[in-house]
Amino acid sequence: MQLKIIKMENIVVIGGGLMGTSAAWQLSQYGEKVVLLEQQNSNYKEGSSFGKSRIARSLGPKKDIFSFLHRTTVEETKKLLHFLNGLSPKAKHKMSDIYSTSPVTYIYNKSQEQELKQLRFKGQKDKFKKASGDKAFRKFGMTVDDSQVVVQEYRKYSGTLNPKALIKKMQLGIKKHGNTISFNRQVTRIVKKGHYYEIKVRNTKTGKSKIIQTRKVIVAAGPYTSSLLKKIAPYFKRLIIAKRLLLSFYKINKKTYQQLNKEQRKVLFKTHPVFDQQDEMYFAMLDKKDKQGVPIFKIGGHQLRGNIPNLDAVWRQKPLKKELKWSKKAFVNYLRMLEIPVRKKEIILTKRYYCIYSVSRTKIPYVTPVITKEKTIDKNMIVIGGMSGTGAKGCLAYGRLAADWLLNVNENSKIYQKTKKSLGVERLMNEVNKPFFKK
Repeated sequence: MQLKIIKMENIVVIGGGLMGTSAAWQLSQYGEKVVLLEQQNSNYKEGSSFGKSRIARSLGPKKDIFSFLHRTTVEETKKLLHFLNGLSPKAKHKMSDIYSTSPVTYIYNKSQEQELKQLRFKGQKDKFKKASGDKAFRKFGMTVDDSQVVVQEYRKYSGTLNPKALIKKMQLGIKKHGNTISFNRQVTRIVKKGHYYEIKVRNTKTGKSKIIQTRKVIVAAGPYTSSLLKKIAPYFKRLIIAKRLLLSFYKINKKTYQQLNKEQRKVLFKTHPVFDQQDEMYFAMLDKKDKQGVPIFKIGGHQLRGNIPNLDAVWRQKPLKKELKWSKKAFVNYLRMLEIPVRKKEIILTKRYYCIYSVSRTKIPYVTPVITKEKTIDKNMIVIGGMSGTGAKGCLAYGRLAADWLLNVNENSKIYQKTKKSLGVERLMNEVNKPFFKK
């Protein structure tokens, strides 16, 4: 059966999570006509952009591209809110809708000498404090041994970021520029036809499919990116791998929490979010408070990523008991490090699910044009993928880079050029040609 072909579009962005929405918003700012396709409905519940809290942090080595991505996202967020507030005198879009500023706590082992050295504390622009052993208790109220180093970062808009709120505001901005967001539109195939692309799109409500033709396309489909590119850029199957990561949400029971003194509560909030760089790379952050004002914390471990046999089924898969056991134990251990003595039975699990990451083999994301089978660069198709858990804090910067690639926009600053090179086509070309990736 021949499918109906929709008129030629200027730019299509595939994927309505943080990355795709960011790219569509940046293109809208540039005055481009854009269609954004998302396979879920407007109540986004699956994917790595789901939820209300992600760690937003800036501390890093001198000329660190991830610090640059975070700072750029903060500035681009301000531009977004300025635009939205300019639409109506009654508009009240605030940075606090998106960012919750708080100290970000890092824990290292002194054996991680290279990581600590890279931070170059003497030349660090971000305000921070550092201590180990007994000094860590005096500075932070944390009990650690002499082999551990605690670092706290203090920067406005470092703390946590709310993906749900940011996506909603970007969607509003896209629509106010006269552009289209189509939900329940699952892309099942992309084919290159001369100087344009044909995209097969299935309506997940009706089951009917249509063909969209477009001159330019950005693929930001998270874990589905590799399968969508299998005809055009099959090497992404080797470069970007989907992994699942347990996210569990815990709170101290109401009675125990109310018995905590003022200083204990203060330490609890001042030491979250935390990113322990040791072993499983434990992280935790304040997600929200329940109706009684008891804080609920989101817990995970970056090194505890599991394989995904069936991507479409993983969203409904129940987390393993051993994973939940680890997360509860890790949370209790961290509370004891804060001198907050709670027992496991006083910790309540409120929610748990798998977050799905698209992980690059190098743990560095891609924002790059594709390389064709003829080994030429096609700047009319840009891929944003392999975020490896570093996407949220730099989302608007990734979207801007993608838009810049597509429209041949450039910036002369050294850190912009370094970031573009680290994430872009030059690196991609090198990796595609490596024997390891050809296997």
